[in-house]
Amino acid sequence: MSYPAPPPPGGAGGPNPYQAPYGSAPQGIPPKKQDNTLWWVLGIIAAVVILCCCSVGGFFLFVANEASDQVSSYSSSANSSKNADAAGASTVSEGGSITVDGAAVQSGWSIDSTGDVVNLSVSNTSGTADSFYLTFYLMEDGNVLDDVTCNTSYLEPGETDSNVTCIGAFFDVDDRDEIRVSEGL
Repeated sequence: MSYPAPPPPGGAGGPNPYQAPYGSAPQGIPPKKQDNTLWWVLGIIAAVVILCCCSVGGFFLFVANEASDQVSSYSSSANSSKNADAAGASTVSEGGSITVDGAAVQSGWSIDSTGDVVNLSVSNTSGTADSFYLTFYLMEDGNVLDDVTCNTSYLEPGETDSNVTCIGAFFDVDDRDEIRVSEGL
């Protein structure tokens, strides 16, 4: 006995009028409403995270601005202090000799291209043994561009230190038009 061939996939003939197309609700039954609770929760969490990030960023910008203001204030104060200290210092020409509070700066020193004082020799002309702390103010138009500090070893009266230690300038001092020197802290 022979059986008829099976129907082709998808059924034979036209669509079943009583069967709803895939993805839609059957006739007479309203479609099920989607639940958006998960999207609302994720949206609220994202909004909170963004708000926190903006707050933290704002806080750091505020702190950085305050720090910048403090540095500017300190720098301005330090520069006026240097100008006031330089006003009481003695004027000297580059390489010239001068005696400041018992420290006799010998001639022949110079300021190199990096702002360091080189070949500096200092003698103790005071009546007691002492070490000296010299500050060279490198100035332009009456304002301190930078200063160079130099320290001698402990010297007996009449003794000379030909190997004075100096800490050079940090800023460009090529435009200097005046040099002043003082002794002491």
